[in-house]
Amino acid sequence: MSLIEYEEFDVVGKWWVPGRNQPSHPGRLVVSQNDDPALELLDDLGFLTKPADGTYTDRSFHEFFPIVCGLTQLGPATLINYQQGQADFLVFDILLEAEEDALFNKIRLEIKHLPEWIGQPILHRTLTFWKDGEGEPIGNELVYKYRTLPDENFQSVDLDFKLFFGLSANGSEYSSVTLTPKVYLDVSSDAPRTLQDWWLEVIRPLRDLFSLAVDQPTEVVRFSVFIKKDERDKECRVYFKRRKVKLTNKDLATHDMLFSRRDLLNGLGGLMDSWFGIIKDLPMFANLYSSVTRDEDQYLEQKFLSLAQAIEVYHRYRFERKIAPPPGWTERSERIVKVALDSDKSWLKKRLKWSSEPRLRDQLLHILKALRPATNLLVVDINGFSEKVKKTRHYYTHWDSRREKDAVTYPEIYFVTNTLRYLVAGCLLLELGFDPYRISELFKRNHRIHNFIHNADNPISNHQGKTTKSTFYSIQVQNSAKTNN
Repeated sequence: MSLIEYEEFDVVGKWWVPGRNQPSHPGRLVVSQNDDPALELLDDLGFLTKPADGTYTDRSFHEFFPIVCGLTQLGPATLINYQQGQADFLVFDILLEAEEDALFNKIRLEIKHLPEWIGQPILHRTLTFWKDGEGEPIGNELVYKYRTLPDENFQSVDLDFKLFFGLSANGSEYSSVTLTPKVYLDVSSDAPRTLQDWWLEVIRPLRDLFSLAVDQPTEVVRFSVFIKKDERDKECRVYFKRRKVKLTNKDLATHDMLFSRRDLLNGLGGLMDSWFGIIKDLPMFANLYSSVTRDEDQYLEQKFLSLAQAIEVYHRYRFERKIAPPPGWTERSERIVKVALDSDKSWLKKRLKWSSEPRLRDQLLHILKALRPATNLLVVDINGFSEKVKKTRHYYTHWDSRREKDAVTYPEIYFVTNTLRYLVAGCLLLELGFDPYRISELFKRNHRIHNFIHNADNPISNHQGKTTKSTFYSIQVQNSAKTNN
């Protein structure tokens, strides 16, 4: 039975640990989108453990098993990294009898919203009104033509990428037919990798890149690996636990995104080079942004603190190595240490070592200035905004009631947090090769940012009380009950 149609299933089969001379166990395999692949052994015995002397005597429900094989009603299957009833991955339609067999050189991905991000139409519609010789209508014909786009190959770091296109059709000639464009991304590596390495080093960074690009959480909707069999590549589906995020099912337009493929100056290879450079040099910065944007149920205070930390991480990496201490700082520090008691000098040197580093307020100001003119869309008073962020971060971090009066409150915390979010996104776009002027244009085009900065309740934007028109939409946003005619 083909498994292509199945996203969730519940089947029984027999299961065993390769390399151990023991009988198989009946078990129930459950796969769903929001949980790890789960295996419940129906005999309540558990797999035999392997003590130091090599004799299988005990049974364990807690031991970690890198590989568990099974034959199910739907076909052969291999669980990867199985422990306490759950596995990180399920590879279907193949039995991998050893850990060295579970290494792969090539994967295939489908990522939600990737077709819209690519932005190349592949369907052409023609409507013909047929008439007889006397000009009387005899019927209409609606024809859809599918245009296959050429494959695209590019390289980045130690990976080879191939982008190719397809089409799925659901329905029949007697009912409605749904045509869905497909975009597939193949990634190959000379060095074979485990599924865990593929996930952490390639798949998750790609998912986060396209989430940034389309300005909302996206997800890997299909994941396959390729295995050599009879001198040919066999594609095997991989199942895994997906993030619990709210995904939109509507097709995205350019004004929904921060940037599309058409906005790239250096092509897909240049984009991947820049992004994997960020992942290598600034992994915490990218992860903090991703954690904030993927979880809509996360508390605003937590989002705020994560974004403030992202600002600090980015400034330390990008700017602080270029910033010299204030004039006279070195001489002043030496004078202070010189007059201190000998017993205090060691302690004092450690305290003074970091005293010249910029504080959060100064770091934020530096970034705000570096992002101009994009900054001008978001913040009218960069000094006041930076001070608010500093005091609010101090309050949330130390939870001192004496600082509460200086921190922002609801609903202002919503606008402060989302302004930080777009500033962090701007920094990521800067690292991807967009200059501040281009970032400003991308921000203006995005309808979500447009509505945010023109919101009448937004105390940070410089567009309050104005009636403006989006550069993409033909809508007007009225921010104040009173306008000047």
